[in-house]
Amino acid sequence: MKTRLIALTAAVTLSAPVLACCAIPIGPPIDSNQMRLDEQRAFIFRQGTKEHLILSVQYDGATEEFAWVIPVESRPRVDVLNGAPFNELRKMTVMAEPLRGVDKGAPGGAAPQAAGVQVLERKVAGPYELVVLKATSGGTLYDWLRSNKFQLTKNMKGALDHYVSRDFVFVAARMRPGTKGKQELAQRLKQGNIAPIHLIYDAKSLSYPLRVTAGNPGYSKLEFYVLDSKPDDYSSLGLTAQTFKLTPEGKDGFSVSGPPGAVNPTDSFPTIRKLIPRGGTLTKYTGNLGDHQRQKDLVFD
Repeated sequence: MKTRLIALTAAVTLSAPVLACCAIPIGPPIDSNQMRLDEQRAFIFRQGTKEHLILSVQYDGATEEFAWVIPVESRPRVDVLNGAPFNELRKMTVMAEPLRGVDKGAPGGAAPQAAGVQVLERKVAGPYELVVLKATSGGTLYDWLRSNKFQLTKNMKGALDHYVSRDFVFVAARMRPGTKGKQELAQRLKQGNIAPIHLIYDAKSLSYPLRVTAGNPGYSKLEFYVLDSKPDDYSSLGLTAQTFKLTPEGKDGFSVSGPPGAVNPTDSFPTIRKLIPRGGTLTKYTGNLGDHQRQKDLVFD
């Protein structure tokens, strides 16, 4: 049977103080009325039973306040991805009229344990400190995150309970203590050039954990890219779709054809070519969703 390969991306922009897609700021407690999720960035594809989730963000604030909490279906392999997948994807799908390297450092010290929370793994990769967690309830996970200075509001307990009840695993990521060049790192975060986190894990269905973002009030701009799949109809949520055809060309390029108004560049895309070497049909979803529209995960199977 031919292996099915699907890819999905979404863009995330954060501005301090915030609580965003899989991202939770650390530091003093934050007033939930001040939190905002401007845009949601991830790149997801599946080969066989493995789902690949690649995350990168734009964040305007102190690096000490920056962190992620990411729910996934099973215990993942977590690392940092070399290359610039999001820059390449945007080059592929640019419209003439705009629409409205891994550092495997030594593991950190043991984190404080709590009843009902299991620390499966701790590691340092690139600029991040990464912790993989399993919990028996959203409340115990909430308490663990707060005791470890991942400050979040109580309205996140419902989302955490939802993923715990489905036996999900959580990845908590933040800037590692003592990271050099914090001013440069803050600028890279602001520009969206921070190294992406790459998670690989067994998944029954290819999905994006949209519900975890529902604790962020207001509207959030979304961009999703799905490869080799009949376009899903999410028009009821306010998402529109455009389709692009990617044909491998040369050593690390694609010939891109798209809808009227597409620039259709012929450029090198080494990161995407490595991830999806055969190319395919890429459907781009765009929209602006309120928190009431982000109550369910998006599934692309």
